[in-house]
Amino acid sequence: MRKILILLVITLILIMPEYKVFAYAVQNGYTPIKTVDNSNDSLVYFQSGISKGKINDFTGAIADFSKAVSTNENFVQAYWARGLAKAKIDDFSGAVEDFTRVIEIAPNTKNVYFMRGLSRKEMKDFNGAIQDLNNEISLNPNNKDAYLNRGLCKKELEQYESAIEDFNRTLCFDYKDIEAYYQKAGCEWKLDNLEAAVKDYTNVIALNPDYANAYFNRACIKWNLSDYDGAVADFTKTIGLNKQDTDAYFLRGLSYLFTNDYKLAINDLEYARNLSLSNENYEMYEGIMEFIKVVKKND
Repeated sequence: MRKILILLVITLILIMPEYKVFAYAVQNGYTPIKTVDNSNDSLVYFQSGISKGKINDFTGAIADFSKAVSTNENFVQAYWARGLAKAKIDDFSGAVEDFTRVIEIAPNTKNVYFMRGLSRKEMKDFNGAIQDLNNEISLNPNNKDAYLNRGLCKKELEQYESAIEDFNRTLCFDYKDIEAYYQKAGCEWKLDNLEAAVKDYTNVIALNPDYANAYFNRACIKWNLSDYDGAVADFTKTIGLNKQDTDAYFLRGLSYLFTNDYKLAINDLEYARNLSLSNENYEMYEGIMEFIKVVKKND
């Protein structure tokens, strides 16, 4: 699942000319307020860091932002920008340190808990991320992405019911949020709320008819509900979107067995076997081979 917002925000901020950075970020809630007058040297280093970020030289940008804060240890914008740059190169631990420093200098900085929460989420520190996202929601209860990401963290911790609540809150802000429907469906599935999961995957498909995984997952649930014709239809859609999906061919083959379409079942199973061989998945290849033998014997 995806660094959902952090990379977009980082890219937008760091590629902008320095004079536009603060105007954009203030408008969108991603810049800390100025708390000190910065020396000329620190501003020069800061501007150089922004320029390097524009050309994706994030390592160079980090070096310049580091010089800026060494010249002025309370230069909150430099810590903020360095945290963004560190996240861009997947140094999420370093990003957390910089966002923490922003909080120490300017605790009322808008969205800093959100950004630190996203970084902690990428580090798989889901409990720490939830704490930060709780703080973000307390300060900014209309941040729908905070609810979405908190739900994702709760899902990772198998707190499915609470995660569903967060995904529902996300959908209250944006009823077309595909990710919220998709993740909510996964939680409903885990809780064995199969009809609810089917409904959520159906919403995903209505919003994005080319979402192959939504068809695949809905097909699996339909299979569990003994709706084999429905499962065949959804596995067929999955295959139409991804002709290399070995699992979809295999499971459609199983579904055909329950609709008494044995020839179609064998065709799919053999195709899945060949795909698994071409993908060097020898364990699956052998398993399908044995299964085909059983099917042919009972045909």
